[in-house]
Amino acid sequence: MALDTFEKLLKQADRLTPDEQLLLATRLIEKARQASKPMTGKDLLKSGVVGMWAKRTDIGNSVTYARKLRTQAQTRNRTS
Repeated sequence: MALDTFEKLLKQADRLTPDEQLLLATRLIEKARQASKPMTGKDLLKSGVVGMWAKRTDIGNSVTYARKLRTQAQTRNRTS
């Protein structure tokens, strides 16, 4: 879908009430979930995600680094 079409749709969505916008967003999310299929292992390997941090020198032990990131994510201040 072209960018100008998205822009037109967004402008139309701005005219909806908050409840209508919520309903629209819910329906769009559901459609996106139905349209997407789970990645296979082969897809994941082709995606570039696997190994993307391989050459970083600031990470060190990847298990320790991942644990540190999870801890930070779970303990961050939620002020919103």
